[in-house]
Formats: sequence, structure tokens, C-alpha cells
Amino acid sequence: MGNDLDTEAGVTSTLDEHGVLSVTLDDGNKNALTPEVFEALIAALDADTGARAVVVTGRPGILTAGLDIKWMAANGRDGVEHLLVRFGECLMRWWTDPRPTVCAATGHAIAAGTMLAMACDHAVADRDGFWGLTETRIDFEIPDFGLALARANVRADRLEDLLLPGERITATQAVDAGFADVAVAPDEVVDVAHRRARELAELPARAYAGTKSRLRGEAAEAVLGGLRADIALLTAHLA
Repeated sequence: MGNDLDTEAGVTSTLDEHGVLSVTLDDGNKNALTPEVFEALIAALDADTGARAVVVTGRPGILTAGLDIKWMAANGRDGVEHLLVRFGECLMRWWTDPRPTVCAATGHAIAAGTMLAMACDHAVADRDGFWGLTETRIDFEIPDFGLALARANVRADRLEDLLLPGERITATQAVDAGFADVAVAPDEVVDVAHRRARELAELPARAYAGTKSRLRGEAAEAVLGGLRADIALLTAHLA
């Protein structure tokens, strides 16, 4: 069953016979992220589809190239603040969705792409792709929502040496560090992700949702409670 969410934003969804909802980013280019994309990603989870699990994926060769730099340049500080607030809200919504969520990273997953993958319960990487929270290298601080996801996913002994210099790493290194869970051949990414989603969907839904809430709920609430203040502080130098 198909269900177009926002084709202008390059986000579509399809529910399969196993009850797995596939949410696909494909703008025909690099899947640059705008507020409209974040709104469509939230809408995908909020839609009453009866999905038992959710897979988010990109187009061949790319999950997402990250935030839309041209959009940011054209919309000034207010626009950048709006973009980052919506990004944080989107990631926290995905991170706390009660159903199993899996990222099929069909290519590079740099910066915002790495964050989107970490917001899912399981991430399958294209072994030819690159990963990393590279914000420092473009003179950008990592927002609190990105740090919360990193602390929950990345090995403690790798956290600072990866984030402070903004290291770009291979998919294999991303698995070792904790950004992703498994790296496979490019043509296997989507199938492996769907297989994992079906496996997780077989677990008792109430217990799965409750445990996820216990693991992440408090941290997500803290992020959302301070989100606007954090983004205002982060963008103050743009005034």
C-alpha cells in the first residue's frame, strides 16, 4: 500500500504486507534536509497506518548529505534556528517512537545523516559509505540533541576523539564506534534493514515500547525542554 507524504519534500512512505512502514528520502539529488523534510518525517510516524515497525532509507548512494546549506544561507539566522529546532524535534520523535525503528543507510550518512541513523533503534550501513559527526570541521557546534544521541550510541572511549575533531570515518569504523550496528554490501542494505525490522516487530510491543521509554524518555524530555534555548545559544554568532 502506497502513501505519499510529501513528494515535494522528497519523502514518501509504503506499508508492506509484514506491517513494516518504509519511509524513503529521495529528492533526486543529495537528500538535503529542510524544515519540510523534518515535518514529513514526523508526519510519517504520526500517520495512523497500523505499522508494526518503521524503516527509514535514502536513495542509492546517499542517505542524506545533511542540512541544506543553500536553504540556510537564504533564510538567515531566524531560518537556521527554525531549521535546527525542527531537526531536534524530528530526531527526538524518531528516537522515542514506541515501535521498532531501523535506518537503512543507503550510502553516505555524514553529520545530520549520522544523527538520523542514531535516532533509530538499529542502523544498517552501506559498507562503502562514510559516517561521522563532522560539525566541528565546518565551524558548527553539535546541538544538545546530537550530543544526547551520541552519548546513547557511541562507545564512551571514542566519544570525544570522534566528536571534537569531527572525524569522518568509514562504515566499518562507524560500526565499531557505535554510530551504526552492521555494515553490508550496498545492494543488501535495504533487505537487511527490513529483515531486522520484521524481527524486532515480533517482540512483545508493550514491553518493547515501555523499555524504550524508560531508556530514552527522560533524556528526550530534557532535550526538548531546552531545545529553543540551546539553538538560540548555538546560533548567537550568526546575528
